[in-house]
Amino acid sequence: MDGSSTVSQAERLDRGFERLARVVALGGGVLLVGVVGMTVASIVGRYLFDAPIPGDYELTELACGIAVFAFFPYCQATNANVVVGFFTSRLRPRYQAALDSVHGVAAMVMAGVIAWRLLVGGIRKLEDGETTLFLEIPLHWAYFPALVAAGLLAAACFVVVLRHLRTLQR
Repeated sequence: MDGSSTVSQAERLDRGFERLARVVALGGGVLLVGVVGMTVASIVGRYLFDAPIPGDYELTELACGIAVFAFFPYCQATNANVVVGFFTSRLRPRYQAALDSVHGVAAMVMAGVIAWRLLVGGIRKLEDGETTLFLEIPLHWAYFPALVAAGLLAAACFVVVLRHLRTLQR
């Protein structure tokens, strides 16, 4: 295989992963829009009919936690994280790519630790049967979607590190 076909395969991987991350982020956005709609309905119900949506706080808490994790992979895959480049903005692109690779590896390790702890926490919540107070929603229901998103974040970090390493090879 020559270098051009390898690069094109890597670029296809990048684009495919970004599409997957975008779909997950859009799912998180849809979840947040649903939370907003439920909150509005609950507030209107509370003030007009003295009938709020029971457990709206619990649903909001669980859904927002899942949604936030859903945004991380897309943010990483598109380099949309907040970066303070005061000292590094004047570096040559090659040095910036090397530094970004190191940061990407550190982020990948942290995402892996977060995914691991979500797995451990989700299994514990599943085993002990802990639920929310009012609606009795099993807490592990929030852990496992967040775990999938954290795994995608680790994968996004890996894809971005590969992207930076390709820049270093040029």
